[in-house]
Amino acid sequence: MEKKSLQEIADELKKFKGKVRGEAFRTRANFIRQKEGEEGIKRLENKMAQLGAPVKFDEIKPTEWVNEGVNSLCVPVAKEIFNWTEEDVFELGKFAFKTSFLTRSVLRYLVSLKTALKIIPKYWSSYYDFGSLQAGEFNEKEKYGTIIKKGYKTHPLLCIQHRGYFFAAANLILGEKNVTVEEIKCVYKGDPYDEYIIRWK
Repeated sequence: MEKKSLQEIADELKKFKGKVRGEAFRTRANFIRQKEGEEGIKRLENKMAQLGAPVKFDEIKPTEWVNEGVNSLCVPVAKEIFNWTEEDVFELGKFAFKTSFLTRSVLRYLVSLKTALKIIPKYWSSYYDFGSLQAGEFNEKEKYGTIIKKGYKTHPLLCIQHRGYFFAAANLILGEKNVTVEEIKCVYKGDPYDEYIIRWK
């Protein structure tokens, strides 16, 4: 498959109808400030403007609804202009879990992975106005659990970011138990939804 240019990606994602809370943009900005400095924010904002998707991170309110296509676009743009690896995108996902208001809302319930897999999906609609997150299988004996993401398709890098998010959640709950998270179904590979399996030892 031919690789799309950033402009082609931007033109597609600007048409995306789903929305996310402004907190998602602010989380990205905080991660970039930490990793690339204030100059990094300016570089990203300038590039987004060039692509026809202008963003002023500091003007976005955490609870306002904003376009998720533009929010997603920030990731491939940042990856290109900062020469990020997929590991950097994974770290963005971990950072998002640790700093988001969603985490703060459900933190007191995260007493076990089984409980978290049931509770976290219920908060999806407070963060996104489309799609869903669902608990899948849970097997305490075999030490794995799955979580299913439906109705979300913006850019493949977001699959990596979400894997980082789920990893941070599982690691917080399970502690030092050699946690791994793998995407076992993916909409970009022809599957009807994304599914992640969390394993621990």
